[in-house]
Amino acid sequence: MTEIVLEGHFDATDRAVDEFPLLPFEVPPGTTRLHVRYQVSRQLSGDKVGWQEGNIVDVGLFDSRGAEFLTARGFRGWSGTARQEFTIAADEATPGYLPGPIQPGTWHVVLGLYQLAPEGCDYRVVVTLEEQDAGCKMQDAGSKERGAKDGPRWYRGDLHAHTWHSDGSAPLGDLVAAARAQGLDFVAVTEHNTISHLPLLPAHTTPDLLLIPGVEITTYHGHANVWPIDDFVEFRCWSDEQMARVREAVRAREALFSINHPKDGGPPWEFGDLFEPDCIEVWCSPWIVSNYQALAVWDAQLRRGRRITAVGGSDKHQGPFTGTLGWYEVGNPCTWVYADALSVEAIIAGLRAGRVFISEGPAGPRLELAAEAEGQRATMGDELCLPSGAHLRLRCRVQGGAGNLLRLVSAQGIREAPIPDDDFIHECWVVVSGDTYWRAEVIEPPEAPLDEEPAALMAKALSNPIYVKATP
Repeated sequence: MTEIVLEGHFDATDRAVDEFPLLPFEVPPGTTRLHVRYQVSRQLSGDKVGWQEGNIVDVGLFDSRGAEFLTARGFRGWSGTARQEFTIAADEATPGYLPGPIQPGTWHVVLGLYQLAPEGCDYRVVVTLEEQDAGCKMQDAGSKERGAKDGPRWYRGDLHAHTWHSDGSAPLGDLVAAARAQGLDFVAVTEHNTISHLPLLPAHTTPDLLLIPGVEITTYHGHANVWPIDDFVEFRCWSDEQMARVREAVRAREALFSINHPKDGGPPWEFGDLFEPDCIEVWCSPWIVSNYQALAVWDAQLRRGRRITAVGGSDKHQGPFTGTLGWYEVGNPCTWVYADALSVEAIIAGLRAGRVFISEGPAGPRLELAAEAEGQRATMGDELCLPSGAHLRLRCRVQGGAGNLLRLVSAQGIREAPIPDDDFIHECWVVVSGDTYWRAEVIEPPEAPLDEEPAALMAKALSNPIYVKATP
């Protein structure tokens, strides 16, 4: 057994130069197990960022195959501040890390400088190399049954969830059990910056529950989900130029790039541009957690002519599931996707097309919006090209929303109608007077005027838009 000690000091100004410094070390031939533990001075947990002076430093690992930006073939895992130590061997690894051969050569511990104290940060990383197998059996197993259910319909699910492969406290099996109890059809498993969960997803996917492989790109200036993935996705970025490269790399893989929770405490998106994402998470965790701000971010993009699919995600950090559902679980909120089948390809296609609405949960109001004019028909995500002055009929159906208020929202104004019963259809006519969009909301009757107090908006369901392009 060999111990390698990597230690030093970061000044408070070092973070401006490189937020993800690499610490190299050599692994000799014959190594079969590698254990890393680390500590920093004035250590704080990640939830203390901005609230308390001290050091918040994340950790990850790259092997000798390389740690280059965007490619990083040697990526072996990331655990943020969720763990102070981890182990990797050929056939097993601590959740958050990938098992596999311990190749000889230059490896790198990567540190994430989330927050540095004014006096700087002392760090000490100890790498222990072993030449024989011991045991680190923290990986979870799952059912061998798998498959997909065909048939075009609305599928309900969650696009943002975590297990102990990042900062949840329970294995994938507990997330699956909670999703089944909620009656979900799909869950995107989006661990922070790591892909150690990917090998486990097929064994937990069954004909009635699809697990979508995803990742949450977790930077210190904003988060973004990517679905689907099959390998490492770069997260080490702190400039607009770097993030733009990451987005383009995601799209080159035909995956979707979705900005997460752009709201106070989200944490918010602090890059200088939204980068015209494919999706925006306008509803993250229960609505009362400042989601009106994320809705306003999306609406501002729509008013600029951007076409971005609104999605929701619980951001549930799964704990041990006892079988009893609480008020906040995976599926709160619930993202409904109209797809041709319960498959990764079909769900992603539905998201890309904007065939999506969001409700407060799988039993929340169902909301469908359609439009018709001059022989053309459209549903959420579609565009209608119509001459100025044309009459457009909007048709909205709300199921399970009695006692709430329906709002039809566009760049040209808002129309409202009370919802008297649990299967309500509302139709109205509007005149086309320019490029616009129409989307629907089911909200509680507000306790204050929304133009004076936006936080008074309490959503129960949100639709994606139908777009209108005016022609001469």
